[in-house]
Amino acid sequence: VAVTVVQTCALPILAQQALQLQSSDGQTPVIISADRSIAYETVVKAMDSLQRAGVQRVGLSVQLVD
Repeated sequence: VAVTVVQTCALPILAQQALQLQSSDGQTPVIISADRSIAYETVVKAMDSLQRAGVQRVGLSVQLVD
């Protein structure tokens, strides 16, 4: 399940939707992706919201810049 964090993201709704999309066994990873314009704090809040909602296996998508 891929989650894209944007400034206007409603975290409780995001968490609920990700939980519904995650497989019933909870083993499907949820990957968070955010543009560099998104504050780090917003990404951390999204991760926290997902974990508090019971979403398991939350990770970050990163793109290295040369």
